[in-house]
Amino acid sequence: MAAAVLLLSVPVLADRTRLKPGWNMFTPQQDIEIGQRLSVQAERQLPMLRDARVEAYIARLGSRLAAHAPGYRFPYRYRVVNDRAINAFALPGGFVYVNRGAIEAADTEAQLASVLAHETAHVALRHGTNQATKAYAWQIPAALLGGLLGQGSGAASVIAQLTAGFALNSIFLHYSREDETQADVLGAQILYDAGYDPRAMAQFFEKIQALNRSQPIEFFSDHPSPEHRVERVLEEVDRMGGPPPNAQEDSAAFHDIRAYLKTLPPAPARRPSA
Repeated sequence: MAAAVLLLSVPVLADRTRLKPGWNMFTPQQDIEIGQRLSVQAERQLPMLRDARVEAYIARLGSRLAAHAPGYRFPYRYRVVNDRAINAFALPGGFVYVNRGAIEAADTEAQLASVLAHETAHVALRHGTNQATKAYAWQIPAALLGGLLGQGSGAASVIAQLTAGFALNSIFLHYSREDETQADVLGAQILYDAGYDPRAMAQFFEKIQALNRSQPIEFFSDHPSPEHRVERVLEEVDRMGGPPPNAQEDSAAFHDIRAYLKTLPPAPARRPSA
């Protein structure tokens, strides 16, 4: 009987959506170089929290998820921005940033993990450099761009131009609705493989969608929301056979960190952009 159950379960687990990175003229190593350059600029411009206790918790949570990210083994790194807005973003090569507001908005560790898993999926699928490839293909013939990226001085010149000035509306963060759907789907898979209940992603989206009705949530302005987003996440959970056995939803460590954040000075008011 047990063998029959096992045989029946294999097709269900194998039915998960298969995703792969799109057209990209950059190499994974160039993703890392671009991300490193942009992360230095980002951390100079953004109000980083720089609290060892919170950073250690987020790093542990991120590492657990990154261990299950498919594709190239990027050197994932997770940092916290001292911003009350509910948002997160990822730079190419594995540099993931989550706002303090997203940590405070999550009700459970699995919900917070879903935010990090979504951003981790953007990195794994190389959405940032895929968008840059598509944008520059309109300006530079594909063969020429590919040739430049394939040689040392030419690649350095292209990367220097692309990373000349970081902004949150950077081409590397301009995702399509299809990109967002892919990040939701792969993020749910990463949650599953890391032992979390992937339905937490749908729960978090439902929560911030409800908040968005009374006050615009920054996450939706930076991440164009595809149609039936919650339903697609739950569909993927069904394709994987439901949540994993003994799926984790919460932890005492998450609630300790949320309580600790309340003891810190409030996030500073955001300066208007120049």
